[in-house]
Amino acid sequence: MKRLIPAVLLLAALNAHADFVRYHEDDEMVSYLDAASITRAGSEARMWTIDDYRQTQTDIPNKPYRSVKSYWIFDCVKRLSDVMTALYYIEGMARGESIHAGTVELRQWDPVTPGTVGELAFKAACAKPAAARPAGAKSAGPPRGAQ
Repeated sequence: MKRLIPAVLLLAALNAHADFVRYHEDDEMVSYLDAASITRAGSEARMWTIDDYRQTQTDIPNKPYRSVKSYWIFDCVKRLSDVMTALYYIEGMARGESIHAGTVELRQWDPVTPGTVGELAFKAACAKPAAARPAGAKSAGPPRGAQ
Protein backbone atom coordinates (compact mmCIF):
# COMPACT_ATOMS: atom_id res chain seq x y z
CA MET A 1 0.00 0.00 0.00
CA LYS A 2 2.80 2.43 0.86
CA ARG A 3 4.24 1.93 -2.63
CA LEU A 4 0.94 3.00 -4.17
CA ILE A 5 0.82 6.29 -2.28
CA PRO A 6 3.63 8.01 -4.28
CA ALA A 7 2.05 6.85 -7.56
CA VAL A 8 -1.38 8.13 -6.54
CA LEU A 9 0.11 11.43 -5.39
CA LEU A 10 1.95 11.82 -8.65
CA LEU A 11 -1.25 11.24 -10.62
CA ALA A 12 -3.07 13.77 -8.45
CA ALA A 13 -0.34 16.30 -9.18
CA LEU A 14 -0.87 16.03 -12.92
CA ASN A 15 -4.01 18.19 -12.85
CA ALA A 16 -4.31 20.95 -15.43
CA HIS A 17 -2.87 24.25 -14.24
CA ALA A 18 -5.79 26.28 -15.60
CA ASP A 19 -7.36 26.59 -12.14
CA PHE A 20 -4.28 28.06 -10.46
CA VAL A 21 -4.50 31.80 -9.78
CA ARG A 22 -1.77 34.09 -8.47
CA TYR A 23 -2.23 35.19 -4.85
CA HIS A 24 1.27 36.45 -3.98
CA GLU A 25 4.36 37.77 -5.73
CA ASP A 26 7.70 39.01 -4.41
CA ASP A 27 11.36 39.12 -5.49
CA GLU A 28 11.84 35.42 -4.67
CA MET A 29 8.71 33.71 -6.01
CA VAL A 30 5.18 33.84 -7.35
CA SER A 31 2.58 31.81 -5.44
CA TYR A 32 -0.58 30.35 -6.96
CA LEU A 33 -3.58 28.57 -5.47
CA ASP A 34 -6.16 26.26 -6.97
CA ALA A 35 -9.48 27.67 -5.77
CA ALA A 36 -11.33 24.65 -7.20
CA SER A 37 -9.34 22.35 -4.90
CA ILE A 38 -10.46 24.06 -1.67
CA THR A 39 -12.45 21.73 0.55
CA ARG A 40 -13.88 22.31 4.02
CA ALA A 41 -14.93 19.95 6.80
CA GLY A 42 -15.77 21.53 10.12
CA SER A 43 -12.91 23.83 11.08
CA GLU A 44 -10.47 22.31 8.55
CA ALA A 45 -9.76 23.52 5.03
CA ARG A 46 -7.48 21.97 2.40
CA MET A 47 -6.08 23.18 -0.92
CA TRP A 48 -3.31 22.90 -3.50
CA THR A 49 -0.76 25.68 -4.08
CA ILE A 50 2.25 26.18 -6.34
CA ASP A 51 5.31 28.23 -5.38
CA ASP A 52 7.11 29.20 -8.57
CA TYR A 53 10.65 30.40 -7.77
CA ARG A 54 12.43 33.01 -9.87
CA GLN A 55 15.80 31.30 -9.31
CA THR A 56 16.62 27.60 -9.15
CA GLN A 57 16.52 26.38 -5.54
CA THR A 58 19.36 24.20 -4.26
CA ASP A 59 18.43 23.42 -0.64
CA ILE A 60 17.84 19.72 -1.45
CA PRO A 61 21.28 18.18 -2.12
CA ASN A 62 21.77 17.19 -5.79
CA LYS A 63 18.13 18.02 -6.61
CA PRO A 64 17.73 21.57 -7.94
CA TYR A 65 14.12 22.66 -8.47
CA ARG A 66 12.12 25.66 -9.72
CA SER A 67 8.67 25.01 -8.26
CA VAL A 68 6.87 23.23 -5.44
CA LYS A 69 3.28 22.00 -5.57
CA SER A 70 1.89 21.61 -2.04
CA TYR A 71 -1.31 20.23 -0.53
CA TRP A 72 -2.11 22.26 2.59
CA ILE A 73 -4.38 21.64 5.55
CA PHE A 74 -5.54 24.51 7.76
CA ASP A 75 -7.35 24.67 11.09
CA CYS A 76 -9.46 27.76 10.41
CA VAL A 77 -10.46 28.22 14.07
CA LYS A 78 -7.06 27.72 15.72
CA ARG A 79 -5.13 29.46 12.86
CA LEU A 80 -2.82 26.49 12.26
CA SER A 81 -1.37 25.05 9.04
CA ASP A 82 0.54 22.03 7.77
CA VAL A 83 1.73 20.82 4.38
CA MET A 84 0.45 17.28 3.82
CA THR A 85 2.26 16.71 0.52
CA ALA A 86 4.99 18.62 -1.32
CA LEU A 87 6.14 17.78 -4.85
CA TYR A 88 9.31 19.46 -6.17
CA TYR A 89 9.72 20.07 -9.93
CA ILE A 90 12.67 20.98 -12.12
CA GLU A 91 10.55 23.44 -14.14
CA GLY A 92 8.25 26.29 -13.17
CA MET A 93 4.52 25.83 -12.53
CA ALA A 94 4.98 22.23 -11.34
CA ARG A 95 6.00 21.04 -14.80
CA GLY A 96 8.73 18.72 -15.94
CA GLU A 97 10.21 15.97 -13.83
CA SER A 98 9.21 15.70 -10.17
CA ILE A 99 12.59 15.33 -8.46
CA HIS A 100 11.44 14.96 -4.87
CA ALA A 101 8.22 14.29 -2.97
CA GLY A 102 7.38 14.45 0.69
CA THR A 103 4.27 13.33 2.56
CA VAL A 104 3.62 13.58 6.29
CA GLU A 105 1.90 10.80 8.21
CA LEU A 106 1.13 12.85 11.34
CA ARG A 107 0.00 16.46 11.67
CA GLN A 108 2.81 18.87 12.50
CA TRP A 109 0.76 22.01 12.98
CA ASP A 110 2.43 25.41 12.70
CA PRO A 111 0.80 28.69 13.72
CA VAL A 112 -0.26 30.91 10.82
CA THR A 113 2.05 33.94 11.04
CA PRO A 114 0.44 37.32 10.28
CA GLY A 115 1.78 39.12 7.22
CA THR A 116 3.19 36.00 5.52
CA VAL A 117 2.42 34.10 2.32
CA GLY A 118 1.08 31.35 4.59
CA GLU A 119 -1.47 33.74 6.03
CA LEU A 120 -2.65 34.67 2.52
CA ALA A 121 -3.14 30.97 1.71
CA PHE A 122 -4.89 30.45 5.06
CA LYS A 123 -7.31 33.33 4.38
CA ALA A 124 -8.11 32.03 0.90
CA ALA A 125 -8.77 28.47 2.09
CA CYS A 126 -10.71 29.43 5.20
CA ALA A 127 -12.82 32.15 3.54
CA LYS A 128 -14.67 29.68 1.33
CA PRO A 129 -18.07 28.74 2.81
CA ALA A 130 -17.95 25.38 4.59
CA ALA A 131 -20.98 24.06 2.68
CA ALA A 132 -19.50 24.89 -0.73
CA ARG A 133 -17.61 21.61 -1.13
CA PRO A 134 -17.50 19.04 1.66
CA ALA A 135 -14.16 17.38 2.35
CA GLY A 136 -15.62 14.01 1.36
CA ALA A 137 -16.34 15.29 -2.16
CA LYS A 138 -14.10 14.29 -5.05
CA SER A 139 -10.89 16.29 -4.72
CA ALA A 140 -7.46 16.51 -6.29
CA GLY A 141 -5.94 15.98 -2.85
CA PRO A 142 -3.90 13.08 -1.57
CA PRO A 143 -5.67 9.81 -0.76
CA ARG A 144 -7.03 9.42 2.75
CA GLY A 145 -4.26 6.95 3.61
CA ALA A 146 -1.69 9.74 3.15
CA GLN A 147 -3.16 11.85 5.93
